[in-house]
Amino acid sequence: MRLQLSLVLVGLGFALTACQQQQGLSPDSEAANPFKYTKRSAVCKVTPITTEKDGSWKATMSVRSDDGQCEFVVRDPDTKDSFVSFGMTENPEHGKAFLYNYNHHTYVRYIPTMAYAGADKFTVNLIHKDGTKKTPLLVDVTVDNTGVQVPKPAVTAPVTHSTSKTKKTTTTRKKVVRRKATKKTTSN
Repeated sequence: MRLQLSLVLVGLGFALTACQQQQGLSPDSEAANPFKYTKRSAVCKVTPITTEKDGSWKATMSVRSDDGQCEFVVRDPDTKDSFVSFGMTENPEHGKAFLYNYNHHTYVRYIPTMAYAGADKFTVNLIHKDGTKKTPLLVDVTVDNTGVQVPKPAVTAPVTHSTSKTKKTTTTRKKVVRRKATKKTTSN
């Protein structure tokens, strides 16, 4: 009886080990992404990246300003991996851009200002594996605010009215009159 129980426990241990190994090879590589829980915009469309005549890259993004984000992935074409480094050379005027590397991908994320509608743009400088080659990436953004409503606060802030009266003070100058001293001569 003990032998059978031991064999069952050993078999169960192997089965659990196999499950754990398969979890590590999960096709959902985004499962451990620390940013996966951020809200995605209802509209998020990004065109494929194109190469301009000067060697720079360009992408076009359409996004709704509903407090959600829109992102896309770029990879170093030489290494098929994430870029070694990156930086912003032009920040967006009507939102925020955020870049990060995760799981051999470089993510470019944009969050428009709530309820904004119009055009925006930003430029990212992508640094390749060798550290000397840099590729600028211009992202042209069209922001839509269809159906977006800015929530009103549930409680309005109290308005303070000043009831104290300030007394106006005036300063006057006193004229100082100086008289010339005259000598009196007395005779004896």
